[in-house]
Amino acid sequence: MFRLRQDAEDWLKHIASTKPLKTKFDLNYLCLIVGLASGFKSEPQKNGKVAQEFVDYFVEDYKDAQYLIIGLLVVAELGKNGIDLDEKKSVRDQIRKLVNPESQTKLTSKGIDELNRYASGGFDFLRQQYGISKPYHTAEFLLFIATLTKQTLDESQIWNSMIGSE
Repeated sequence: MFRLRQDAEDWLKHIASTKPLKTKFDLNYLCLIVGLASGFKSEPQKNGKVAQEFVDYFVEDYKDAQYLIIGLLVVAELGKNGIDLDEKKSVRDQIRKLVNPESQTKLTSKGIDELNRYASGGFDFLRQQYGISKPYHTAEFLLFIATLTKQTLDESQIWNSMIGSE
C-alpha cells in the first residue's frame, strides 16, 4: 500500500490538485523522486502515527513509469547496500527482496515499504531544502524539485558509482 504522511499532505496542500498535479500519487511521486535521488529514507510515520494508505496500485498516469520507478528503487537499494552491478548473485538477491512479478504493483511488501520510506525521507529532505515556507505555486515548486533532484544526483557518490559519471 502506498502511503503519504499527513504532514506531507498538509505541507503540499496549496499545490495539491493544481495542474499538472491531480492525485495524492503525484505528491507521493515528487517526494519519492527526491528520496531516491538523495538516498534519504525515513519511517512513514510521525509522532507515532502511521502514514495513511491511499492506494495499493500504480495509478493510471504512472502505469507507463511503473517499471522505471521499480528500477530506480532497485538501483538505489543496490547503491545503499554497497552492491556493485557485477555482483550478480547479490543483485539477484536484492531484486528478489524488492520485486514480485506476480503482484499487482510488481513489488514485494518489502519493495513497497522501501518506496514508502524513500518517499517519506524525500519529503523530509525536500522540506529541509525548501526552507520555512510551504509551496504555493506549482510551477515554481516543480522547477525547484527538478533543480534539487539534478543537483542531488550530480553530487551523489552512490548514483554516480552505479550509473557512472561522464
